[in-house]
Amino acid sequence: MRTRLLIAAAMLAAGAPLRAQVSVVDEGSFTITVGGRTGREDFRIVRAPVPGGMTLVASGTSVVGTARTVAVLRTDTTGAPIAYQLEAREGGEVRERITAQVSRDRLAMRSQTPRGESAREYFLRDGMLILDEGEAHQYYFLTLLARDTVTAVLPRRNVIAQFRVLSRGDEPIEIAGANVVARHYVVGDAASERQLWTDAAGRVLRVEAPALGLVAVRDALPVEH
Repeated sequence: MRTRLLIAAAMLAAGAPLRAQVSVVDEGSFTITVGGRTGREDFRIVRAPVPGGMTLVASGTSVVGTARTVAVLRTDTTGAPIAYQLEAREGGEVRERITAQVSRDRLAMRSQTPRGESAREYFLRDGMLILDEGEAHQYYFLTLLARDTVTAVLPRRNVIAQFRVLSRGDEPIEIAGANVVARHYVVGDAASERQLWTDAAGRVLRVEAPALGLVAVRDALPVEH
């Protein structure tokens, strides 16, 4: 219920139209392992018309043990952020809430935890993204720009990072018992490297982020909509 409410709020804030006018870019689930614990991430990325253009809305719910995270990211069609919402709970207790909103050339981000509240503003640059490193489906936006270097705001760390996005070409991987050819990317910043595999449409199939203890593998191959 909480997930549906957050997604509905994001779509209404965008001035989004009726469901019949929304097209699905990708949806599905990942089996995720975080720090040795196994869980699941369900997600949906849609494209919707809004006054003056189009918007992408990426929503996901991750559950690992008693930890549950709901995230909703709204961007333009290039992946440039418009708004972001995240709520992380542990055992039913809210551990963190993050909101971000773009106004003109700035991104205002606010975080609330049991320890208090913090706020920060970022000047938007061409090609800047929001990326929650722990949400596998959001890696879709890293390759959407088709750039070798991407600047991203990392909301849970409340910092900016520069990522190198280097293609290693196509290679076979296994998804849900099927052998498929995937595009392999190495995604790196000053701290560490991550491995990313996508299909030909850029839809995420597998993510490995050793520094986070994260491995996410798609439960089924993407379905054409």
